[in-house]
Amino acid sequence: MDFSFVMLTWNRPRFLDASLTSLSSNIAHRDRCEILVLDNGSDQPTRDVLSRHAGQQNVRVITLEENEGLQAYHRLFAAAKGKYIVVVDDDVLEFPPDLDLVFDQYMTAFPDYGFLCLNVVQNEHTDGAKPPADAYSPDVRGDLTVERGPAGGWCACFRRRHHTLLKPLIRRRALSMASGEDGMLSTVFAKYLRKKHGVIRDHLCFHASGPYYAAQHGHLDREIEKYEAVGLTDFVTAYETYRDTGQGQRSDDNRGDHHPSEPGGPDHGA
Repeated sequence: MDFSFVMLTWNRPRFLDASLTSLSSNIAHRDRCEILVLDNGSDQPTRDVLSRHAGQQNVRVITLEENEGLQAYHRLFAAAKGKYIVVVDDDVLEFPPDLDLVFDQYMTAFPDYGFLCLNVVQNEHTDGAKPPADAYSPDVRGDLTVERGPAGGWCACFRRRHHTLLKPLIRRRALSMASGEDGMLSTVFAKYLRKKHGVIRDHLCFHASGPYYAAQHGHLDREIEKYEAVGLTDFVTAYETYRDTGQGQRSDDNRGDHHPSEPGGPDHGA
């Protein structure tokens, strides 16, 4: 198996359905790739979506009866079979074509990088949770460019052998909304393997972070519940303001869920 695309989901069925539909249609070699989804204690609507997708080629579903938070990523990583593991957020609604070939090309051309993510679409409703441009520096190799800097876990690739090598250490890392899998993996690979991290500049996905798209897909109250549960009051306030006024102010508080320059962050399907 070349690639394992792994996704953690919890009660965002409309996001999930759109994400899986686009992901499935943009993998070039489905016979050499798997899609592995962990249902983190969701209600029936999410399970119905997963049932529809589970019959597709190389799609596997792990179902938990109780939510384990972001710690469930450890289960996903352990279950993955691919040479490469790609973490995918369930609110990434569009992917570039031949996604597996894109990651294969860049992971081969940039062997000194341990964690590479796609770039994101940015518009008046979302910054895709990507930090500002001054957080990055270009690393150009032929006609390929990586922006060296914070790499978010919206759609990010790493080598399974690196995870296996550091698995005892990684398993001891507590994951939470304040310290997610993306920041943890970037930090661990950099510290112990001297691997860099960054963004694949010229291949973009649509990461529908922020209250506008949550509202469009009927998940706004779910997002507020998530942030309330972990005490992220700034996000609760921003999302409640958007809900109560019907519109949000264009600011860092409500355009995106997190910047991965702050290791991890609250934008996850847990």
